[in-house]
Amino acid sequence: MNLKKLFFVLGLLFCFQTVSAQAYMVLRKKGTTRRYEYRVGNYLIYKQKGELDFFTDRITQFADSTIVLENNIITLDQIEVVNVSNAFSNRSPLLRSAEDVLPVAGYGLLAIDLFNNSVIEGNPFTFDTGTTATSAALVLTGYSLRWMRRKKVDLTNPKFEAFIIGSF
Repeated sequence: MNLKKLFFVLGLLFCFQTVSAQAYMVLRKKGTTRRYEYRVGNYLIYKQKGELDFFTDRITQFADSTIVLENNIITLDQIEVVNVSNAFSNRSPLLRSAEDVLPVAGYGLLAIDLFNNSVIEGNPFTFDTGTTATSAALVLTGYSLRWMRRKKVDLTNPKFEAFIIGSF
């Protein structure tokens, strides 16, 4: 019995020895803990220096300070602005889910109250002031959370930095 456990542990060690960490790119504002991460397979929406338009491309590999994309190879110095609206962030999961759930809850509350008031109770089609104010507060809070979230990172600004972490 002990021999089986020993071989199992040794087998796991040999399996984990070949596993290596995946490289990823980090964008962050200096002095804060907020960060945006891009991994291989993610889509990067960026604006190159000297260009007017944003480009969308899938990341295929990271090198020392180079990003290999499906249709382009760029260094971090060539990127002017990155659209981080769809990037993975260490933002609070409560805030991330609240900006999606609160508007739906507000519209749902208003719809349920209208259905209950007009169809179930047989009253004329009117808005209740208390329910309307509550649903409007929910909707406005959800949309304002989305509006206040950072959407672009300007890498020409010295406050922001980009670097690649991982094994090469």
